[in-house]
Amino acid sequence: MVRSIVNAYRAAYCGLSKEIWILSAALFANRCGSMVLAFLTLYLTNELGFTMFEAGGIFSVYGFGSMTGAYLGGRLVKPLGAIRTQIVGFALSVPILMMVPLFASWLSVALVIFLFSVSTGVVRPANSVAVAQFAPADLQIRAFGLQRMALNLGFSVGPVVGGILATYDYRWLFMVDALTTGLGALILLWHFGFRRYARSQSAAAQQKRAEENQSSESPLSDFHFVAFLLLTLLVGIVFLQFHATYPKYLEEHYLLTKPMIGLLYSVNTALIVVIEMLLLNWVQRFALLKAIGWGCLLICIGFGMLPFGNTFLFAALSMSVITFGEMFMFPLGMSFVAQRSAGRDQGMYMSWYAMVFSLSAMIAPLIGTLTYQFYPHLFWHITLVVAGFVLAGFYLIHKREYQSKTRANKAPYQNLAS
Repeated sequence: MVRSIVNAYRAAYCGLSKEIWILSAALFANRCGSMVLAFLTLYLTNELGFTMFEAGGIFSVYGFGSMTGAYLGGRLVKPLGAIRTQIVGFALSVPILMMVPLFASWLSVALVIFLFSVSTGVVRPANSVAVAQFAPADLQIRAFGLQRMALNLGFSVGPVVGGILATYDYRWLFMVDALTTGLGALILLWHFGFRRYARSQSAAAQQKRAEENQSSESPLSDFHFVAFLLLTLLVGIVFLQFHATYPKYLEEHYLLTKPMIGLLYSVNTALIVVIEMLLLNWVQRFALLKAIGWGCLLICIGFGMLPFGNTFLFAALSMSVITFGEMFMFPLGMSFVAQRSAGRDQGMYMSWYAMVFSLSAMIAPLIGTLTYQFYPHLFWHITLVVAGFVLAGFYLIHKREYQSKTRANKAPYQNLAS
């Protein structure tokens, strides 16, 4: 039995290139300091004295900056290259993070958070493009799974350490995050250099050929992709309560301490690190859009069950349901975008996908904090309605995709017959 488990893990990880591992290592280093977002609501309300609505406004500014950065990242991939775009984004984030504790007014904090979110937002589409370029089509789901595992492994460290640091001084959160973000840039510089794919001429040639064959069609003219984005936006508004009302709800309704909240986030990341790659190896047998839909359903149900308990164990159960949904939705979603953008402007496809989550990050705190002030449980009840809607939506897109492919396959034979 032990041998079969070892073989299952070996099969899940084998075949991925060194470049994929380096890209994941850079994200891991950066995410080890990612305690800032997990505790930003508490920093703004407890340390600076902002109201929940004002804190929600800061998160909306963060979302707008992320959306701006994601758009810029998609645009910069062509002239700079995916690797160099990431290095620039990481490097700019370091001094900005160190400046955050220097400001206390809402406007000044909003400005520096905006600059930070732009610089980090640039990284996301560039990293996804690089992963898609270094992984062949049959390995892309696992490559994006490794990318997410690295993010979440780092995130399992960040909130736990952040919970301890926040107990002493919130300013340490920003210093440590700056340090690990700089380390992410150094890892990319060490392996790739600052030139475009300096150590992988084959990857550079592959990218050049792909760009020469790209369609100039806008991603927004792709109906199925736009429908996919709209459904993703809805689920993103639910999921991104993680950094808005969720920690405050745990503090006030579940009476959890900061270290306990940090530990709860680690339940999420520990499950992802241990299970996700095995799960992705298994889930490839199912239709991609259907599997994404079930992942979205689980995310919404996980949040929707929160009002029905008030203990740490129940919160951990809720987090587990969310996590299984997340393991379906995110790597499979990235794989869908990578497949959908083949032969098209991949940078802008990835950019629009990242911008949807940035838009979610902008909308989520406003909706979450407004409903929280009106009735703390209201938003979680709404997510149960959203769950059924998004599942039906993804099934409908899958059906339309299948029908369009069937018509496309029949077309050559119809032309021959005529």
